Amino acid sequence: MSTLIYCANSIAASPYYIEEVSLNVYSLEELSYYMLNNVYLLSTKLMNAELCNWIGRELKMPKLAEELLSMVQNNSPLHIFVGHILSANGYSSNKEIKDALAIISTFENKSEAERKKLRADKLMTSGMLIDAIYEYETLLSEDVAKTMPRIIEGDVYHNLGCAFAKLFFFEEACKCFDEGYKRNHKRQTLYHLLYAARCAKDKFAFDDYVSKYQVSKNDVEEILQIVSRATVKEDILGFDSSINDLLYGEATDASRETINNVIDNWKKEYIRICRI
Repeated sequence: MSTLIYCANSIAASPYYIEEVSLNVYSLEELSYYMLNNVYLLSTKLMNAELCNWIGRELKMPKLAEELLSMVQNNSPLHIFVGHILSANGYSSNKEIKDALAIISTFENKSEAERKKLRADKLMTSGMLIDAIYEYETLLSEDVAKTMPRIIEGDVYHNLGCAFAKLFFFEEACKCFDEGYKRNHKRQTLYHLLYAARCAKDKFAFDDYVSKYQVSKNDVEEILQIVSRATVKEDILGFDSSINDLLYGEATDASRETINNVIDNWKKEYIRICRI
């Protein structure tokens, strides 16, 4: 782990290996950290006798091990099992435990593919686009993707395309939206495909998609208007005007300030959404 964790309880001589993420944990606090930060990856595979015995043997917590083993044998819900571990040490706050268990209870009966999609979606809404792209691409490359309904697979491609588009990788976005629409046949995905092609300034690709999917003239006009409106913003127009002033030698201090402010804001926003 790359984070320093204060461990108030025993440290194991032999770690517990979490196979799903190829991770060794040496303490109850490390296990808690893993569960809190990978909520969407947790599954009933975590509930096993090996983990319970490790807690009793290596962490010298036989009572907790016995309680957890009883839950495993009685097929208790995953959120109850996880909550018992998180509550057994002072690493997690009550709010952190409550929030984690609320999330687990909503997906514990879902398939592995659905859980991974939920995790990627959460990263996406949190603005962690690079992490989201990695999760979506990993999901689509794994065998578990074959178990997904075709429409859900299309939605994964759609979301991956949105992540690429937010990073201005419009060609990659087009490929994803194209694959997504082939699977989910959703109007929203088709529109996003054409938005991306238009933003990429690829008229050949735009016209090809229009022909390929027989997009009506009215829909094409609506899409062109939406993209035009999106690019006509006050800061962009001011930036464009200031650039022209510089090109034609009529730049003022105000023009230079406008350019610097816009570029600085764009840089900060791009760095923010590219963070890992």
